[in-house]
Amino acid sequence: MGDQLQGKVVAIAGASAGMGLAVSRMCVAEGASVVMMARGRERLEQQAGELGAMPVVCDVADPDSVRAAFAEIATAHGKLDALLNVAGVARIRKIVDATDEDIAFVLGVNLMGPIYTTRSAIPLMRAAGGGDIINVSSEITGDYMPAMVLYGTSKGGLDTFSKMMVHELKDDRIRVSNFVSGSVSTEFGSNFTEEEVGGVWPEWEASGYLTRVAGPGMDPAWMADAMLFQLTRPAGQMIDWIHVRSFAPGHDGPDQPEQPR
Repeated sequence: MGDQLQGKVVAIAGASAGMGLAVSRMCVAEGASVVMMARGRERLEQQAGELGAMPVVCDVADPDSVRAAFAEIATAHGKLDALLNVAGVARIRKIVDATDEDIAFVLGVNLMGPIYTTRSAIPLMRAAGGGDIINVSSEITGDYMPAMVLYGTSKGGLDTFSKMMVHELKDDRIRVSNFVSGSVSTEFGSNFTEEEVGGVWPEWEASGYLTRVAGPGMDPAWMADAMLFQLTRPAGQMIDWIHVRSFAPGHDGPDQPEQPR
């Protein structure tokens, strides 16, 4: 148990599983008052109860849900020191086959969600005298993974949003970091059915993405540790971009479908 975040209020979107849960656990251990945000109430409340965190049910793709969630944070804490946008979803689709719902779902959570949460977080960070925003992107934005264009596009948009916010929020003493994530062993694969993965796997292998870019899935706790590093920089320093990637020389490719992050 540490005290690097003692007195800080940290909100984490996508907190009930994977990287979000890992960084929630680490922030609690470092003394923060953690607000865990996710769509599913039952799992969220269970995880938050075990950690001693505040659960707030929130669909980040819904602006009204986001406004209500941050109103709860304002009532409970009156300020916010850090926001981590970890929530991410994907669909395996070629664009010609993507439905309106596919497009709205992926871009809604991955791109519009961080925009909505950032907008709501700014007044609370001003009340705190500054803060940190970490947006979790993906290394897919630097390459091409077949049938993952929706995911890559949403994360590419998030990269640009983060870059713009670095400048827009500087005078408010709010640091914005873009966290480019390599492959992580999480439940991200639950976005896909076995049939979808089986159908596209030959293309993924043929493209070389799995060995050229992805590598084996990392422990979510490793990613949480890197985020903690970002959050605990001295006041006069910021990290506006970080790429944390899988490293396994000679690895022949992963055997799980969690590759985008």
